[in-house]
Amino acid sequence: MLFTKVRGRDVMDLTTAGTVGTVSACTVAPAPARIAGLRLKTRGRRRRTLGWDDVQSFGPDAIAVAAADRIRDEKTIEPGDHAHAVHDPVGKPLLTETGLVKGTVRDIEFDEQTGSISYLVTDEEQIPGTELLGVGSYAVVVTAPP
Repeated sequence: MLFTKVRGRDVMDLTTAGTVGTVSACTVAPAPARIAGLRLKTRGRRRRTLGWDDVQSFGPDAIAVAAADRIRDEKTIEPGDHAHAVHDPVGKPLLTETGLVKGTVRDIEFDEQTGSISYLVTDEEQIPGTELLGVGSYAVVVTAPP
């Protein structure tokens, strides 16, 4: 599934059956490449993050979380935690470890059941998730081709 198809999807609290936010972005972790968190737009100005491990189910209309208390305020997440906003790859330059620019990350193809990243998608190509080395505040870094 492409992440752009998930953006805007509701996140539902299973204890109340109420919507607690909508997906606005994601964060990723390398080795193995996976979705680490879903960034949510909620009421008011607060930004919240739902860790991938707290996703109960991933349906075509909504994403379910066991309880709203599993959703964290982004202000409480440390930059070293892969759920932090700095690890959002979409819109960042994609560079090889040797500095070669491979474009800009436009989308992420992932398995909605496991969160495993299949590909990082640029305008020009798809980079396998297995090549992801890290995501920083400026760029996404992948292994250099041999």
